[in-house]
Amino acid sequence: MNSSNETDLQIQAVKYDGSLHCEWETTLLTETERYLVVYGRPGRVLRHHTRNQTFICDTPSLEYYDLQDGYTVNLDLEQDGQVRYYCNICLPTERTASGLRFVDLDLDLVRDTTGQWTVVDEDEFLENQRTYHYPDEVIEGAKQMLRRLQNKIEQQDFPFDGFLTRQLEQLQVEGYLDRQF
Repeated sequence: MNSSNETDLQIQAVKYDGSLHCEWETTLLTETERYLVVYGRPGRVLRHHTRNQTFICDTPSLEYYDLQDGYTVNLDLEQDGQVRYYCNICLPTERTASGLRFVDLDLDLVRDTTGQWTVVDEDEFLENQRTYHYPDEVIEGAKQMLRRLQNKIEQQDFPFDGFLTRQLEQLQVEGYLDRQF
């Protein structure tokens, strides 16, 4: 599905010093004053500048970007029909002329296909505190945001209250997905 009224958005994840970390292109689905939801098409190119690598993403994704709180939610829609969640702890996402930009603060919260949530990249968070000279308020803010995000998930607060599932269902209805998740 690629209608003329769809808007392509460039997503940019940057490090604390502003250097480009990763970038990829998505399609805007929903935009409010609080958040944006985008769709990552299968075959999209992800440029990982930190690793100097380029990846082709074979599976679609549904991505949620909060404009007020410091986190993102990426739902990777796996070939076997499973959904894997990947949440970035970051500074609040900013809307740019060409898309979205967020400062990645390294901590990630991942849900595997069995439903188990795990905090990952804590070592990277510690290393980059020194590398990028994170101020104390950024370090504490990232830790607090991680706890808040874990609480949102546990309490099933927005966007973990069925909102993302409804977004997946809408993608199916609109013909973006060839199977149910």
